[in-house]
Amino acid sequence: MIRRLLALIPLVVTCVGCTSAVTGAPNVDSDTPALPQRPRELRIDGTDPCRTLSASHLKTLKVQYFATDPPDGTRGPGCEWVHSPSEPVETYSVDINTRGGVELALERPQLEVITVAGFGAVSTPALFSSGERDCIVNVDVAPSQAVQISYFYRGSTVPMNHEIACQKARNAAELVMQTILARAGG
Repeated sequence: MIRRLLALIPLVVTCVGCTSAVTGAPNVDSDTPALPQRPRELRIDGTDPCRTLSASHLKTLKVQYFATDPPDGTRGPGCEWVHSPSEPVETYSVDINTRGGVELALERPQLEVITVAGFGAVSTPALFSSGERDCIVNVDVAPSQAVQISYFYRGSTVPMNHEIACQKARNAAELVMQTILARAGG
């Protein structure tokens, strides 16, 4: 009897390996952060970045229009607002990126996954920056599309660090997304 059981073990093991169903999602790279699922796809093609902050938003942020940036590489058209020359000397910018989304920022250092207006987002320091005086928030709105909101402090008298800069960028991102969602009908 024991011989029969021992003889059946390799056969049972082989059959179990052949008939097991594979379930679940493929194993993703553990170093790549996971974003929350989008509440909906929000296409931003044709969105004017200079119209993403209302007059009351600009008053809240205490900034005024400064410049429009043409698309460049994966960055779409952008708009900048500044508070200057008195403190706090700061800049907010909004870029409408339709040639690459949040995935372009997933390899950045000091990355933090956050939520803005119900959409997954990441905050990071600016490219080639330590992040002590800046923060960039990329909001995942559609495949290969993101709304990028940046904050830069250029003054010298206001205490500033990455956490404060990111809070300012997140606040601006919420305002921008309010406008974009309202124009998209919800």
